[in-house]
Amino acid sequence: MDNQVAVLVDLITSATNKTFTYKIPTALHDRVSCGTKVRIPFGPRIIMGYVVPEQPEPVDKIRSITAVVAENLFNEEGWQLARFVADKYLCHLVEALQLVLPPGTSRGVSLERRVEYVDLLLSQLQVRDLMEELGPRAPAQVRILTMLLKERPLIRKDLLKRAPAAASSLKALVGRGAVKMWIERDPASQLASLEVASIKEKQPPVLTTAQNKALQPIIKALTARRHESFLLHGVTGSGKTEIYLRVLATALNQGRGGIVLVPEIALTPQMRERFVNRFGSEVALLHSKLRERERYDQWQRIGQGRARIVVGARSAIFAPLKEIGAIILDEEHETAYKQEESPRYHARKVALWRAKKHGAITILGSATPAVETYYKANRGSYTLLTLPNRIAQRPLPQVQIVDMRNELLAGNRSIFSRLLQTKLAETLAARQQAILFLNRRGYSTFVLCRQCGLVAECPHCDLALTLHKAGQCLVCHHCGYSKPLYQRCPRCGSGYVRDFGCGTQRVVAETQRIWPQARIIRLDADTSARVGATDEIIHSFSQGKADILVGTQMVTKGLDIARVTLVGIISADLTLNLPDPFASERTFQLLEQVAGRTGRGEMSGQAILQTYAPNHPSIRAAKGHDYDGFYQLELERRYRYQYPPFLEVLLVRVLAPKERIAIDLLERVLDLLPQKEGVIMEGPAPCPFLKISNKFRWQLIIKGRHLGPIKDWLAAKLPALTAASQRAGARLTLDVDPVSYL
Repeated sequence: MDNQVAVLVDLITSATNKTFTYKIPTALHDRVSCGTKVRIPFGPRIIMGYVVPEQPEPVDKIRSITAVVAENLFNEEGWQLARFVADKYLCHLVEALQLVLPPGTSRGVSLERRVEYVDLLLSQLQVRDLMEELGPRAPAQVRILTMLLKERPLIRKDLLKRAPAAASSLKALVGRGAVKMWIERDPASQLASLEVASIKEKQPPVLTTAQNKALQPIIKALTARRHESFLLHGVTGSGKTEIYLRVLATALNQGRGGIVLVPEIALTPQMRERFVNRFGSEVALLHSKLRERERYDQWQRIGQGRARIVVGARSAIFAPLKEIGAIILDEEHETAYKQEESPRYHARKVALWRAKKHGAITILGSATPAVETYYKANRGSYTLLTLPNRIAQRPLPQVQIVDMRNELLAGNRSIFSRLLQTKLAETLAARQQAILFLNRRGYSTFVLCRQCGLVAECPHCDLALTLHKAGQCLVCHHCGYSKPLYQRCPRCGSGYVRDFGCGTQRVVAETQRIWPQARIIRLDADTSARVGATDEIIHSFSQGKADILVGTQMVTKGLDIARVTLVGIISADLTLNLPDPFASERTFQLLEQVAGRTGRGEMSGQAILQTYAPNHPSIRAAKGHDYDGFYQLELERRYRYQYPPFLEVLLVRVLAPKERIAIDLLERVLDLLPQKEGVIMEGPAPCPFLKISNKFRWQLIIKGRHLGPIKDWLAAKLPALTAASQRAGARLTLDVDPVSYL
């Protein structure tokens, strides 16, 4: 059996969600091991596959691997991690395995940097004789030989540049048998733009008493190499990041490394800089704004041990770090840690699995922890650590609620309340900075004909189109469809067409109209689309080149700017009334986080919260920075309506070209599902957004204390269910522990 291996084929089908046994040809025996990508015969085709550390199954007729494509793509831990994700989140094995592969390799693209070297084939005496023979007839060839006598081997492009000489001169020397050239992998492949030569931050700040108290049990577990999970519950500006840095420094001193996850690293340049400034070239960055080649280079630095601190977004949890001492999730409550496409993993669960595997510690940090996380901490699953105050005892921002119903009664139809206008004017006069937050981009929410009531809707989605002033176009933010804004109603021909609602573009326009002297910049999905644009906007604002930053939830993450003394929340209600059981929690977290962007320097801060529901528990809790009060009310609501943390949830969803197909498929699933005591079935029912990108969406919600048997049944039936949905032109998806029902 030594010459046989288990191979996972690179096909996502119901029949290939298992390993197959192949023979290793004698010529390839030394090159085939765990993590090797190979070319194999499969039926009548030649396809790709991955050698995995499983015991090969005995078969009657065994076929041979035909070629090695790439080596050392993953190790045994990588395979076990893929197995965990596939089993936990009910996806195909090869889908899960692709998470641990170096960027680009799953698509068969080689991003490995290769370098062409040049060296002498002759002795020094023979080279000098040749140089005399060439003399003035071939000065470029003489210069090449002279360089190689001084230093060898040399990279081809460097040699030609330093000589200097043309490629034809080098080719002539190869023809004479004087030099040789060859290509090999560059072992020091790296990006100068992402590596830092030295550590800039020399003296870390002195810890507060609360920071020291929180840090001690973490360091104790880390020093003992004991797996333990901590919830670091610290108010905004309380110094959680400095604790992360101290923990990572300890891990490095032990010869280990760490992974730091942030919801979206491209949106947190200040936090990135703190890690790079503290640890220099030990840091590798992994995020979506990097090009694939750049991500590959960073991945290689990690795998080769040249970078032991990984800072990145969700997928960085799969980085090939060999010795892990600590895994940190900053803003652990963020839904960005859950992948919305298969494999639908949650980075928090993967982090806990990897930390346990390495005997490492896990830190879940947040000012507004997820309800499930805080519940587990209170029950002892995690060790709860608190930072109740800001650094230097700075006060939390004062939050004032404005009831926008009263503004209307007073005749104020502006998007800005009178209080916000007054405070914004005072902020500008004092040469301080403000953030205006509205979690909706574009200029207006929808366009309506006031004569016949027609709303401009996307033809492919069950949603209204959003008006964007730039280009005067109507855009669907789900599928990307756009069309020019019409001046007359396409149904009745009326000219009474008007836009309603408000987006970030309108906030900018209104602000500029009222305060024409103010310098305003905007941060949302439209302005940050270009690579590097987010960093430029945040850097510009942090350097005081703008007075007001208008943005969506992008402005809630990681901003720590001392001169920001005012936050205006234009509409606190946008996320409050969504048809989602987690809407109240999302609203509280968003409001608390954005309010926390102010008052982080020497000057105190304030937040103005505009709402039509001033008495909603989420709004009242945000006003008083009362996480515990919100948590108790939310926990009672979750218990009453039977949602996590009291029950597990599995979401079965079908997307189909016709609504009837979706309903029929889910009814079939419901009929086949084994009936288990304590398991609740809700649906089939239409999704809140019924139609997206020409697909009708229906779902079935399964809830219960222990859904293990249901998950096992679905995993076993998944191939047949998938095949049935594909035959109908539909797509069936399973979402374990969903974070959104929209």
